[in-house]
Formats: sequence, C-alpha cells, structure tokens
Amino acid sequence: MAKLLPIGSLLALALTCLLPSLATAAVPSDTIMSSATKGFASVANAKQLEANWNKTQMGHLVKDEAMQPFVTDMKRQIERKLSDTRTKLAMTVEDLRDVATGEIGLGLVAQESTRAAVAITVDVTGNAPAAQTLLGKIDQELARRKAKRSDVTVGGVKMAVYAIPPQHDKDIAREAVFFINQDLLCATDSRAEAEAMIGRFGGKGQSLASVKPYTTTMGRCAAEADNLVPELRWYIEPFGYAKASRSLAPGEELAKQGKDYVNILENQGFDAIQGMGGFVNLAAYGSFEVLHRTSVYAPAVTTDPTKYKLAMRIMQFPNAEKMPPEPWIPRSLASYRTFNMDMQNAYLYFGSLFDAIAGYEDAFKDVIEGLEKDPYGPQVVVDKDFVAHLGQRVSLFTDYELPITTKSERFMFMVELKDEAAVAATVEKFMKADPNAQQKEFQGKVVWEIKPAQEEIPELEIDLEPAGEEIDVVEDGSLKPGAMSTSAVCVTDGHLLVASHLSFLEKMLAAKAAGDKLADATDFREVEASLNQLLPGAVAVRCFRRTDEAYRPTYELLRQGKMPESETLLGRLLNRLLTSPEDEEVGALRKQKIDGRQLPPFEMVRRYFSPAGIVVRSLDDGWFVVGATLTKQGAVAKLGEASSGEGAQVR
Repeated sequence: MAKLLPIGSLLALALTCLLPSLATAAVPSDTIMSSATKGFASVANAKQLEANWNKTQMGHLVKDEAMQPFVTDMKRQIERKLSDTRTKLAMTVEDLRDVATGEIGLGLVAQESTRAAVAITVDVTGNAPAAQTLLGKIDQELARRKAKRSDVTVGGVKMAVYAIPPQHDKDIAREAVFFINQDLLCATDSRAEAEAMIGRFGGKGQSLASVKPYTTTMGRCAAEADNLVPELRWYIEPFGYAKASRSLAPGEELAKQGKDYVNILENQGFDAIQGMGGFVNLAAYGSFEVLHRTSVYAPAVTTDPTKYKLAMRIMQFPNAEKMPPEPWIPRSLASYRTFNMDMQNAYLYFGSLFDAIAGYEDAFKDVIEGLEKDPYGPQVVVDKDFVAHLGQRVSLFTDYELPITTKSERFMFMVELKDEAAVAATVEKFMKADPNAQQKEFQGKVVWEIKPAQEEIPELEIDLEPAGEEIDVVEDGSLKPGAMSTSAVCVTDGHLLVASHLSFLEKMLAAKAAGDKLADATDFREVEASLNQLLPGAVAVRCFRRTDEAYRPTYELLRQGKMPESETLLGRLLNRLLTSPEDEEVGALRKQKIDGRQLPPFEMVRRYFSPAGIVVRSLDDGWFVVGATLTKQGAVAKLGEASSGEGAQVR
C-alpha cells in the first residue's frame, strides 16, 4: 500500500495540472456541426497556419515587393468570390482569425426543403472581450443593412437573431444568428440550425462526428499522419455538397448550367463515393512546403464481384509495387503522371455513362457499330481489335513550347500494349479512314499526323502580334505545312502514343533516341524517395510535377495580359475563379485587371517553386492519397531525421 501512495500522489498532481487546461478547451467543432453537414473545413490554429505559410517559399513569394501588384489584385478578386460569410453573416476571414484562440470550423449544412445553411464555430477561449467586440461590429453592420434584431433564449443560451431584408434587386431576405456557448462563438444563417447547434452542445441530435464516412476518412488520415497534427482538415460528401451548393444558387443561374452532370454521375453509381476528406500541413518536418493526406471512402454497394454498379465499375485501379517511368521518358517535362487501370473493365462499363451523357439508350452501341460496319469508317471491332490488346499502365506527360502563347501547353498520353502489332494495324485502319490524317516517318517510326479540318475562308486577316499559334503564310496565301498545330499518333516499343501536337511527339521520340531519362533527374528521384517514405508499398497512381515549369505558361500569360485567354489547365481554373458574375451573365471574356507588365521576369521568381508529387493507393473501400511539395533543402534526409525524432514520426 505504501508503494502505491507515491504513484497515487503523482497521478493526482498530474490531474491537477491537466484539468485546468482541459477546462479551457472549447468542444471540437465537428461535435457541434450537424450530421447533415456536406462540406466542412477546420483550422486548428489560424495564427499558426499563417506563421507556417510565411515559412514556405510561396509565402515568401507573395511578400516579394515585385509581386505586390499581382498579389493585391488576386486577394481582392478571390475575396470577392469567397464573400459568402461577409454577405450572409457580416464576418470576414480576418475577423475570424483575430478573435480565435483555437479551432475555427466552417460547414455547409443541407436543410430539407430550403436553402443550405452556413455554420461557423470559433474557439474564443480566454478572448471573450474580443468576441463581444466582434459581435458589436456585426450588429452595427447589420443595422446598416436595416436588419431587425431579436434577442431570444434557447436551452438557456442567448441568441441574437437578425432578419435581413434584400439589399438589391437580385438579393433575397436573409437570416443571421449569433451566440456564444462554452467558449465557442457560433454563427449561422439559419435560426433552425442555430437551435439544433445549441441542442448538440447538450448531446441532443446527431453531429458530424457521428457520420461514418467522416470518421473513416479522418481516422485513416490520422493513422497515417501519426503524431503530426493537421493545421487544416477538410471533408465533403460529394453529391450532397453539390446539391447543397445548388440550393444557394438563383434559379436562373441553374437554368444556364445545361446538362446535369452531377445527376448523371449519381445515377451511374458514383454515389458510392460517400465521402472524402484530408489533412493539410505547411512547412511540415522542415522538409515539405505542403504535405497533404486524403482519404476517399467508397465501400462496395453490393456483394457482386463487380463491387459497384453501372459506370462506377470503371473505377478499378490495381496497385503495383513498382511503377518506374519508361527509361526513355525525357528529363525535361513539366509534369509526369502514371497510373494502372483495368482497361478492358473500363470499356465494358463505359457504355451506360456515354448513353446518359448523350441522352439516349444505346448511343455507345451505335457508335461502336458504326466504327465496325460503316463502309466509310475504319471497320474495326473495337473490343477485339483494340481494347483487348491494351495493357493496364497509362501515362500522361505535359510540357510547353517557347515563346509562351495561349496555346503553348502540350500533352501526350501513353498506353501500355499487350500486342503492339495488333494495335498498330488497328490504328492504321482508323487513320486511313480519317481524311485529315497523314502517315509520316520520324527516326524510323511510323507517325500519323492529324491536321485540323480545313474550312474554306475567303479572306484571312493576319495579326502580327503574338496571340496564340503562329500562322506562317506563303506568297499565295496558303498555310505552310505544319503551321497549324496538329495532333499525332504513334505505336512503338510496346506503347500507343497520342500527342496533342506533332512537335511534342517528335520531341519525345528524339529524347528516346538520345537516352535523356526522367528517372535520372535529381528532383524526380527526391520526390519519389520522399513519397516512398510517406506511403511505402504498392500504389496505383504516381504523379510528379515541376511546379516552376507547370506554372510558367500561366505566369507568362499574366505578363502578356492574356491570362483570360489561357488554355492551360491552371489558367482555366484561375479564369473560372476570377470571372465576375457580370462577365458570366453576358458571356464575355474576363478582362485582366492587373497590369502584368509590372511582374518581374519568370527567372526572378522561379526559385520560389519546388518539385511536387502525389501517390494514390487503392483500398477495398476507396482510395488513399498522399501528396507533397518539397522544400529546396531536400526532403529525404530531413524525413529521416524527423522520423527518428519524438512526436514527428513518418509512416
């Protein structure tokens, strides 16, 4: 008994020290968010997240004096696009950051027969005066909007409820509710949701923390992250989120969207993807600019061997222990992606999706029969003459040509073949049936060049300013051979190559002859080694990206004032983000609002960009993804140091 006393005393002392800290921690946001939450994001500590962002190369880039015109414009335009919380609740991101002492949670909550609700929770432990000041500021702003305030008490908690009238012709009447309970500042644009949140403080009703797809995705990320606490967590239920988002859009905007691809995918079995979520860390282990882990939860819907239903059965990506790049893949690429896919299975189940998109039954069957029986077609039996001879390895490469134009980006697909001769014969049939295809030879390889369909144009006005593809004209006004971009196809050394541009295919074949290997590149090897430590074992997908090369076309187009015309993948994403509602309404091209000529030459900012990669593992009930952007110091060595250090293990 005497021996137990010191232990008991130590436990009592430990509890005495621990309990005060536990008492000051607000409840986790996911226990207050509704089980009907379709999209959720959580920042553990906003100030720490900002501090770690400032440690990254991108954080340094946005502080570079030469970048300020661009940064200022981007901030303004993105804030306008992300202004929902300001419009609905009179709160800004800066407001949340300044008042929070702990977690900030944001959720989009589906509500039956009405618009989805936005819900926000902010841990204000020890910062009550600042929280009250913020509520006062919000009260003044909503009073300016002529909102009518009502103070009510629900479950012993005082709430401020605001009825906000429409602010303009296209606006609607809104609601805003605020309360503080157990050191958690809560805000929502739905009184019903506010009352439900108060109930969940007392254990009434189901919270997000009880939803299986959420707990599964978060649990898997936590298991892989070990002791590394995420700075940002996120979760969405894809189809529920799409529907909740739609409930917020005006009816006329929905009418403009055309074909309902969300509904098509859902009806084709893709609703088997019940949830996806992840962890994000910045400046992790001192080795990564960004480290992210994502879990996709898609359990089998039947006991049938096909696992899923309809077109969702396409999603078969076998894992492999090793997926090295082909020895002839050239070193100088912007990005390289490779994955395994059961191609025969994909072909077998693609038809129902094709039919759904086409809008009538047997659309895919009609196309396939046309390819086989049309006397003017290739007359090939697609499944037997082509698909049956495909392997499971598919790769995609991207690069660009100088000088940078809106059409500089190039890409190429490469598909592994089981029977090269059979596929070559089938490709020849396809090409000979295409009046725009022409057979060529390059370094002893048969290459099929596919030119754009030529239309008779009476007059051709030529703008000498660089505005896309260069067009060379001879004296009689005709185009020089190869002046327009052409796609190209080649079957060689056990692979089918399909390129967006003939010049890119020729570059790849030339690199093959020169033996210039991507696998020998230092940055590629560092990314591969780091990802192998982060997620060792068999995977289905491997991606490598040189962010400097990948972002350069978009950057240069900004300098030229042509970013709104960009056809790069990143450019299209930014254009979608930055296009104003007014531009969307009239179908106009977005005007570039920043004077890109003030940006420094790309070589001056290249140092801020680092190589990155992603690996994906197929699981019985979904997929697991790990991605990382390396620091300039080299991640592999520091990973080893971190994995041996206390509280910083790496799996």
